[in-house]
Amino acid sequence: MKLFPENISTYGQEIDNLFWLVLVFVTIAFVISLFILIYPLVKNHYKKVKRAEYFTGENKKHFRWVTIALIFLALSDFVILFAEHHTWNKIEEKPIQTDVHLGITGRQWNWIFLYPGPDGKLYTGDDIKVDEQNSELHIPVNKNIVFDLRSTDVVHSFFVINTRLKQDVIPGRMNTRWFNITKEGRYDISCAEICGVLHSKMRNFLVVESEEKYKQFLSSLYEKNTVRP
Repeated sequence: MKLFPENISTYGQEIDNLFWLVLVFVTIAFVISLFILIYPLVKNHYKKVKRAEYFTGENKKHFRWVTIALIFLALSDFVILFAEHHTWNKIEEKPIQTDVHLGITGRQWNWIFLYPGPDGKLYTGDDIKVDEQNSELHIPVNKNIVFDLRSTDVVHSFFVINTRLKQDVIPGRMNTRWFNITKEGRYDISCAEICGVLHSKMRNFLVVESEEKYKQFLSSLYEKNTVRP
């Protein structure tokens, strides 16, 4: 049984591994806390014990257990931070080679996609914008796709669950992220931040295809947006 949706990105498995690591530490802390809570209740259920008292934890006996708990939490946080450092650096830094550069803008309530025009450069006069409900973002498979994320109104969150990438998109700020998708197909793009009354309708799609099909898509896009006299 698969607990997670299929991973299709080069760094998705690393994020899954971090999830399991955090789950291990949280489970250990949960079990210990539950034991400390329930064990005295069971042990003293039929005993006559003195009335509960409030302890400030200042004496050595109590302070020792507080210190042990703090050390355990600090060590677990250190292990998690150490393990995640490489993964988050990889995600947050641009790859050495950029194969495709795109612009993605969130607005109430769909994602707007900006493709470079025939000159192959983004943010020039021949860029092509796709601004339609339930539109598709086309990218080639096995390529480094770098995209700039923006918002025109409220906070959105760009989420492609199969890539394990979720990035908040904040008005007035641009975030640059990337992924490399290893499997062709059609996948959901959603907003993971409640952004208004039609938040649930903010759904687009990621289409991953061969480089040949991607070039054909761009050609048709250029032809469609060519101004004819």
